[in-house]
Amino acid sequence: MPWISTKSADKLVFGQVIKLEIGKVMRIESFKGDRWVEITKIREDSFNIVESGFKKMTYENVSEKDLKNLLKRIFDEEFPRSHQLRVSIHSS
Repeated sequence: MPWISTKSADKLVFGQVIKLEIGKVMRIESFKGDRWVEITKIREDSFNIVESGFKKMTYENVSEKDLKNLLKRIFDEEFPRSHQLRVSIHSS
């Protein structure tokens, strides 16, 4: 899943990050790679998110329930003019 459209990125990323193995990291970045978001699955229903772009924030122990809304807000703030986002998965 190397490139995805920003229009449905939050829904697609949410669906994929739920299926990740514990300890895996999903990285979503802009075309230039200067802005990115990393989501680490730390437990079955808990995630850490690192936002590096316009804002530099770390969210720890985000529940699955709160993840969807948080992803939408982060993507709207970090990738407002992007059309495509690069997605990669790696180990932490």
